[in-house]
Amino acid sequence: MANRLKLASDEYLAEFEKRINADKQYAELGKTVDDSYTLVLQADPDKGISETTTVGFVIKGGKLSEMWKGERETSFILSAPYGVWVDILLGRIGANRAFITRKLKIVGNMPRLLKTAKATDRLVEVLRTVPTEFNGKYVDQSFG
Repeated sequence: MANRLKLASDEYLAEFEKRINADKQYAELGKTVDDSYTLVLQADPDKGISETTTVGFVIKGGKLSEMWKGERETSFILSAPYGVWVDILLGRIGANRAFITRKLKIVGNMPRLLKTAKATDRLVEVLRTVPTEFNGKYVDQSFG
């Protein structure tokens, strides 16, 4: 457990950036992507998640070029309760499925986002390789 990184921590984000930029499959799938993203992991106090966490990143030509914590104007905003993000990372639900079932809310140009669905799926696959420690009631579902 010592090698797990807390979801959305600075160390987690740095490891994600390293892994996504080293992934040849993502580079190919994301080569036409030139967008910025905000991910909002909403608080769920009843499940031990007391604060909302917001992170963002820029993808240009299949590479993650910038990452930050906090809010900025971006091409897309994806928001969901913390537990939905856990389910996505554990493979219980795909990001596209979470959107269709309204568990994941998205603000932005939908046709443009849907064109990059395969790149998004690969991005999530790469995230699943990062040893992750969850917070609150989800801690026992940590992996890696």
